[in-house]
Amino acid sequence: MTTTTALIRTLIVDDEVLARQNVEALLRSDPDISIVGQAGNGLQAVEAIKEHKPDLLFLDVQMPGISGFEVLAKLPPALLPQTVFVTAHDQFALQAFEVHAVDYVLKPFNRARFNAALTRAKTAVRSLDREELARRLGDIMTALHRLKASGATDEGLAASRPREDDQRLFIRCDGEIHMLAPGDILWIESDGDYVRLHSTDKSRFVRMSLQKMMERLDPKHFVRIHRSTIVNLRHMKKAGPALYGEYSVELTNGTKLRVSRTFVHELKAHL
Repeated sequence: MTTTTALIRTLIVDDEVLARQNVEALLRSDPDISIVGQAGNGLQAVEAIKEHKPDLLFLDVQMPGISGFEVLAKLPPALLPQTVFVTAHDQFALQAFEVHAVDYVLKPFNRARFNAALTRAKTAVRSLDREELARRLGDIMTALHRLKASGATDEGLAASRPREDDQRLFIRCDGEIHMLAPGDILWIESDGDYVRLHSTDKSRFVRMSLQKMMERLDPKHFVRIHRSTIVNLRHMKKAGPALYGEYSVELTNGTKLRVSRTFVHELKAHL
């Protein structure tokens, strides 16, 4: 186990040279880090981990040959390093998040986001529990096998709707993945290439079309009332007719929204 005075032996794994160089440059400025090696694919990563026995691993997820998750699956528990997943693919970051990986960073990331992940990873290394790491890895592989058995695709995983017994919605916002309870969302509006989620605590911009967002929500509770608006029926206080055949709805927080004629029948079907 790494002591509080020893340098943290760190390995960088990514199939993109520039990505490895970027991580290396950020790590070089930290006096607690010693970079012991780099690898450009999964098979090289397995060998490098066995050779260098790093304390900390910055690991790309999607690589030629075998994935980052499969790299970890090939290691005995005694060799498992603390891991920060580095990926441009949201669906894989979501998996890492769900099994409580040390951290992850989504490409492209800035120095502040990277440093925050590094700080948490260093703290975890100081209290390394390899049995806990092995448990996390088991959770990852179980999830992957379950998805494979169900025929889910990577794209489907990224846009999957939360299950009734799993009231979580994962969104990418400000370079991070945030977990929201769908029930906390009041309403959603389209804003160019983004949607703005208005929830009980704050509003968040998410780079996604309104249609894609609708596909991730439970249609029993979320209804489109305008080409640019989705409303959560659980937060609707009242609805009534307005001018020119349109309707209006009022939410529990006092927000009033217009229901266009195109979507009036859809709203009525849920009332």
